[in-house]
Amino acid sequence: MKAHFKLFLCALACSLFAACGGKDDDDKHATQAERAGIGAVAHSAGATPFVARLSYALRNFDHVASIQYRIAPRPGAHSRAADVTYEHDWLARRAAWTAAAGNIAFPVFGLYANHRNELTVTTVFRDGSKHVAQVAVPTGAYSGPAAVYAAPDIRRARGAASPGFDYMLIRNGLSSPVIVDTDGQLRWAGVGLADSVSSLFGGDAFYVGDASTPLLHRMDVDGTFRSSILSDNRLSNFHHELAPGKTGFLGQFDVRENNILRLESTLAEIDSAGRVIKQWDLSQIFRDTMRAGGDDPANFVRDGIDWFHSNSAIYDRVDNALLVSSRENFVVKLDYDTGAIRWILGDPAKHWYVNYPSLRALALRVTEGKVPVGQHTLSVLANRELLLFNNGLASLNQPAGAPRGLNRTFSTPSRYAIDETTRTAREVWTWEGERRLYSDICSSTYEAAPNQYLVAYSVLAERTQARLIAVDAAGAVAFDFAYPSTVCDTVFIAQPFGLNGLKLQ
Repeated sequence: MKAHFKLFLCALACSLFAACGGKDDDDKHATQAERAGIGAVAHSAGATPFVARLSYALRNFDHVASIQYRIAPRPGAHSRAADVTYEHDWLARRAAWTAAAGNIAFPVFGLYANHRNELTVTTVFRDGSKHVAQVAVPTGAYSGPAAVYAAPDIRRARGAASPGFDYMLIRNGLSSPVIVDTDGQLRWAGVGLADSVSSLFGGDAFYVGDASTPLLHRMDVDGTFRSSILSDNRLSNFHHELAPGKTGFLGQFDVRENNILRLESTLAEIDSAGRVIKQWDLSQIFRDTMRAGGDDPANFVRDGIDWFHSNSAIYDRVDNALLVSSRENFVVKLDYDTGAIRWILGDPAKHWYVNYPSLRALALRVTEGKVPVGQHTLSVLANRELLLFNNGLASLNQPAGAPRGLNRTFSTPSRYAIDETTRTAREVWTWEGERRLYSDICSSTYEAAPNQYLVAYSVLAERTQARLIAVDAAGAVAFDFAYPSTVCDTVFIAQPFGLNGLKLQ
């Protein structure tokens, strides 16, 4: 009997020991997602209906690799779902996790206004495990300075076939930058800014150059912003395009120095805090070049007059160069380091070509198609061809009696193959829209996918209407949206934007 009792006690002890040990083993073998303690996802309203704040319990932020959210498309929509990933470092920089509360909070943007948005939120952990939550976020109607984008005149609706992109970032003179999808739905706008002509998405936020002061605004995806003053007080204001540079952003500026005003002829690369990295004075570059070539630049480069009118400047990483559009004159390629002119592409009927041999010697010869006239928005494509919007407007600020060049009655996107060895250029693609569309200023064109383009006509119908048209290389139109406008206010530049598959690092 005693033997049986001892055996019972031994078995009981072993059982209890195994039970305790089993729980420890379970904890050791649980994934980081299982140990995270994530509860229900709460949401609260953001600065606009396009933004909300999500939060949930989280025990250990160090285990988190990323957080992804996906917004389900509205019924009948063709644009792919907004799909955004926040990497650990991006969340850490904004102090998304509060250790004391054991809670993480972050914005979601790209919501539909006045809609019950269905979101899938996926927390990805460093061990590869995931926690997936579903959350519904209802939003109210939008009213604000960007309301015009919520009610396009849809001249042609997008169908199921992809135009090569699903979202557009519109830089404008009414509000912050806005995001519109290819169904015509307004999907994001910020607050507090009345102009975003000089703006871009800089990888982690929107950056907007102020049109009247030397300030660079950083607008978070939650719609709020903070400002930095430029480090060089000679740069009085931003104008036209803001674009990625070699290490920072390429801005275009007016400059006042020693009581001399240089209008729209100065470029500077700045960092995200407004510190100036490098500058290029186009007035001095052209004076030096023309004098070296035996010309007097006095009647070409004229201080206090908008002789150059820089409206687009981009960095070409392949050969360390700048491409700059002078609406008054031409497209010019400069060496990034020295500022030396490599070539000029423009209308040979203008003052620069007719009257200055030093500049004529740098010109590319167009052997096929149209020359660029009054052009905007330069971009270099994967095959090294140059794409631009070919406005067709002759020069506006040439000296009295100087040739102003061609004046067309229609505007087009134009794509050029450039041979720097033979110093020739060919227009290898264009879309003329039956030559009925004339947008003399502003406007843009970008390639979204191979042979698929977004073209923005800023000032149609005597500068009262803007149109966004998706077109392919064969001229097939995927969609066509129209908006009322006063000059370039509604659409200055429209560019494809990857809100589906966006990663913030």
